[in-house]
Amino acid sequence: MLGDINIDTVWPVDKLPGAGHDAYARSVNVGLGGAVLNTAIVLDRLGQPAAMLSCVGQDLWGTQALDLLRQTGVNPGYIRIRPELASGLIFLAVTPDGERTMFSFRGANTHLAPEDIPEKIFEQASILHISGYSLLEDPQQAAVWRAVELAKSKGVAVSLDTGLEPALLTRAELCRLIEMTDICVTGPKEMKELYAVTSPEDAIAKLLSLGVRLAAVKLGEGGSLVADVQGSVFCPAFSVEVVDTTGAGDSFSAGLLFGWTHGLSLEASAVLASALGALATTVFGAGLSLPGKQDALTLLKAQRENIPANLYKGIDELITQFGKEP
Repeated sequence: MLGDINIDTVWPVDKLPGAGHDAYARSVNVGLGGAVLNTAIVLDRLGQPAAMLSCVGQDLWGTQALDLLRQTGVNPGYIRIRPELASGLIFLAVTPDGERTMFSFRGANTHLAPEDIPEKIFEQASILHISGYSLLEDPQQAAVWRAVELAKSKGVAVSLDTGLEPALLTRAELCRLIEMTDICVTGPKEMKELYAVTSPEDAIAKLLSLGVRLAAVKLGEGGSLVADVQGSVFCPAFSVEVVDTTGAGDSFSAGLLFGWTHGLSLEASAVLASALGALATTVFGAGLSLPGKQDALTLLKAQRENIPANLYKGIDELITQFGKEP
């Protein structure tokens, strides 16, 4: 897993203030964050081992991030510590509709270098998952290409969560990476910026035409469309009480990666991804607050009758799969 490690500070506010005005938070949540790290944590909670390729500083935020990470099963052994740098820090203002506005200091994350990517990590890996944000600055961008080169040479699948800002700021690099990607998770706005396609169906068709083997378009409250070369599955959004959308897309990605790694059907992968994404919106913040296996099972069983009948077998498959694991 290659991407940022941050400390997120989440501030629930009634509304965003105008310039020069104040907003007052009802509480403050401080915890782990970073798109790929969130995905790694959810994978760990599903029972799938994960390791991080990232960079932090030797400061208060970096120390706190590593301390929190040790509370999970995510392998921190490939995280570079740079004493001279400040660690990533994110301020998130969350309004009552669950929407979040982010102010990001990426700090040490952008200093992950090609020489920080060890070849040995790919010898037993099944997937290299990357956030599009890792393409925004060098040397982290160069580290991405080094990791992709090594993954391809070892037969490791490459997965990408595009992100909207990378689509706006580094379109050429992102399009280049998509053509080397086996799994791609994106959204309609990203695909409009990257390829001028406007419908989820056209977005899926475009990704598959570029060689992507598993493609997903997140539609927020509208659900998601997941497809491979054999077909596609639409999964409506699960009904939950939304408090904060932070980490929802990252949790969604974890469901797809788990499905790929464990050979699950398209239906099972789609409903797992959607359930995890929905559950992530029911808590403030991401990181250690994100859902796991039992959370997903509880939601799937409770809402089985509320989703299309063609997805029932996917839920039953997941119940069987998780029942096999400790």
